[in-house]
Amino acid sequence: MANENLSKNQAFVNTNLENLRNLYKNKYILVYEQEVVGSFDTYEVAAEEGINNYGLDGGFLVHYVTETTPVNFISTALL
Repeated sequence: MANENLSKNQAFVNTNLENLRNLYKNKYILVYEQEVVGSFDTYEVAAEEGINNYGLDGGFLVHYVTETTPVNFISTALL
């Protein structure tokens, strides 16, 4: 159940990213049941709030809202 909730929360962020950027740029948002329930300056404070309110298996999401989406690279180059 927690994984399903986490996936739904991530989908909520992906769908609403532009609006979230306007409201929460450079903040860590706490998302629970497809709703932003808080914004914080640090990951630690956001995660602690999530654990205190929803437990370790609560399926909440902490997401850092940036101006642009970071690009991640995976290299499989052989030497």
